[in-house]
Amino acid sequence: MYSLLKTVIVVSFFFLATLLCALPQQAFSSNTDPEPIGLNAETDFKFGVSTIYSPDSFAAWGKIRNSSSFSVRGQFWYSRITYKNIKARLGSELILSHRLNYPINGADGPEDTRIGIGLIPLHVLLPMADSKPIHPFATFSAGGIFLNDKLPQGDGASFNYLLSIGGGIELPFFRDTGLQIGYSIQHMSNANTGEQNPGIDSHMFFISIQLP
Repeated sequence: MYSLLKTVIVVSFFFLATLLCALPQQAFSSNTDPEPIGLNAETDFKFGVSTIYSPDSFAAWGKIRNSSSFSVRGQFWYSRITYKNIKARLGSELILSHRLNYPINGADGPEDTRIGIGLIPLHVLLPMADSKPIHPFATFSAGGIFLNDKLPQGDGASFNYLLSIGGGIELPFFRDTGLQIGYSIQHMSNANTGEQNPGIDSHMFFISIQLP
């Protein structure tokens, strides 16, 4: 059952990414005329930088507890989509640096360290009150990370998938820049591509600056 759920999520991610890429180009134009499919989108290029700190991990979907991590990511937002009353901002993230410390036995005791870089090709932000100066949002992202060694050592995998869901608030920061503060839960695992796949579920606290 565990392997089946992993497979379903990975397949769903690639299906969604393929579907977004296959949408007609007209759906992503700035034309305000109603589209037959009810989907309106406009190009909205913005850049940002995000720092993410995880003080702890817990045993849920993953098995490794008491890990910690810190990462720096570059953000690229490229589109705003409206479907009926649902609004969404689409973007991607580049994991510039990621440092992970985790207990070798998966619970406590001596730790090992992994360094990595990665890509989050799908980052969806759902504004809850976009018209207000300070507004909440929900967020979802999916991607992958390349580590400098296998996780766990020996019979794990160097490439791991990342799934994250969370929320936060966005507020004006300086001139036309925005500040995002929030919390998310992130799942990292190799989706059974290694002989062992313990997985890590982490509490993630993030601060992002949205550039004009």
